[in-house]
Amino acid sequence: MNRKYCWLVVFLFLLAGCLPATAQPRRQKPKKPVPAPSRQAAKSENEAMLDLLRRAEESAKQAQQEARLAREQQAELLRRLAQNTEELSSLRQTIQGLGAQLAELKIDRKEVAPQSTVSEAKTEKPLPSPDPASTPTNSEPLQTELDLLKEQIDLNTAQIKEQAQTKVESDSKFRIKLSGMILANAFLNTNDSSLNDVPLFAPLPTTAPRKNNVGASLRQTRIGFIFEGPNLSQRLGNARLSAEAEFDFWGGETTEVLGSLRILTASARLDWAKTSLIVGQRQPMISPRNPTSLAATWFSPLTGAGNLWQWRPQLMLEHRIRAGEATEVQVQGGLLMPFGETVQGGTIEGGPGYESRVVWSRSLDTEQKIEFGFGGYFHRRPFSFNRAVNSRALTGDWQVPLTQKLSLSGEVYAGRAINLGEASGFRNDRLFVVSGLLSNPATSIRGVFSTGGWAQLSYKVNPSLDFNLAYGQDDPRNKDLLAGQVTPSTRLKNQAAFANFIWALRQNFLVSLEYRRLWTDYQNSRQRAGHYNLAFGYTF
Repeated sequence: MNRKYCWLVVFLFLLAGCLPATAQPRRQKPKKPVPAPSRQAAKSENEAMLDLLRRAEESAKQAQQEARLAREQQAELLRRLAQNTEELSSLRQTIQGLGAQLAELKIDRKEVAPQSTVSEAKTEKPLPSPDPASTPTNSEPLQTELDLLKEQIDLNTAQIKEQAQTKVESDSKFRIKLSGMILANAFLNTNDSSLNDVPLFAPLPTTAPRKNNVGASLRQTRIGFIFEGPNLSQRLGNARLSAEAEFDFWGGETTEVLGSLRILTASARLDWAKTSLIVGQRQPMISPRNPTSLAATWFSPLTGAGNLWQWRPQLMLEHRIRAGEATEVQVQGGLLMPFGETVQGGTIEGGPGYESRVVWSRSLDTEQKIEFGFGGYFHRRPFSFNRAVNSRALTGDWQVPLTQKLSLSGEVYAGRAINLGEASGFRNDRLFVVSGLLSNPATSIRGVFSTGGWAQLSYKVNPSLDFNLAYGQDDPRNKDLLAGQVTPSTRLKNQAAFANFIWALRQNFLVSLEYRRLWTDYQNSRQRAGHYNLAFGYTF
């Protein structure tokens, strides 16, 4: 029995060894799936495209918003323009209505009320007195204000139209400014001289002048151009280039009625910060001022009576020095060229003359300027057979505001053979003492010493009305004149005075009335003449 059980146990062990061993599986952490590289690249491209589309949409929305704002601004500007136009039209209608009411008030004041009978006066109640606050007691100031308002409206309208005009420009595309004045002069001469339009001297005693002669002319009309050039290079100091030219219609013979175009002044200039260089035909540096007149513009006022005005080709240099906050000193120098003067029919030739001037000026609190200038001139004038005369002069000029409305200006000079007060190209026999014919080598020649000048007192009533009173004289030394060949036309002294007013009816429309008196001393007598001149000028 025991043996049987033993074999059974052995058999079970053998069976267990033949069976495969089974064990529990090991637990492992799950691994994250790794995306394929191609899918990641596709996703990045999609995101970039979406971002680009989003930015494009934002830019389009911003552009639409800016366009909408621009349309709104344009509509607002158009609306304001229409509103301003409507308000301007309404204001004009109101002004016209007020003007009509003022006219009716003036008419009503002139009318006389009918008188009542005695019985009516007893039965009727007295009328109440008008309220002073509601009744216009002084219509003239109101009318003046309305006139000023009308003028301002017209001026604003003209300025608005001007902005829409095409500006004048040259081929070089630099700006050109056109200016000038259409000037009509009507005159009456008590004694005619050789120049009826603008007499400079009283007539000769040997002539039989016409009395109280009248005439008219537009030959003093002027046209001018101002050229604004470029700035030069830095090597030349960034100088500003500009030029000017002015013309009138007094060319040709003095007896011409219609006149011919004539150049008056023309120059070009370079302006640095403190220095200027000017080349061209201009008024003499030593005589920069002129009296104020619309009766004489083709010859400067008081020509031949103290005004050294002669336009000459010149080369001028000016340097400005600041001597304080409101004070400036100018130092000027230049060359003055001959311009066709003659003596005994022969043209005076030779080299240039020399001129210089020092100016002191100070700006005042009243927006006015006080100025004093001192100048000198020297020119050696050669003649045939090694003869020569030295022309020279010392000058002074001033501009002094006496009050806010009253000012004094003028010039003085003294020197020998000063031909700057004569018309260019005219005879200068009276400036040189000649003992005989210049063709004779034994003939002596010397310059005549003379003094002269002018002064003007100006009173500005208001911005549109000026009164001017001026006097000038040229006085050669008589013993110098009498030492040479004296003719009936030799002037021993010439004086002139005028009084005028210049009234600006509008900003660019001027009216002037002037009376000028002339006293000219000849060898045996003093001649007198009067000149009345009514001028109408339109400036542009």
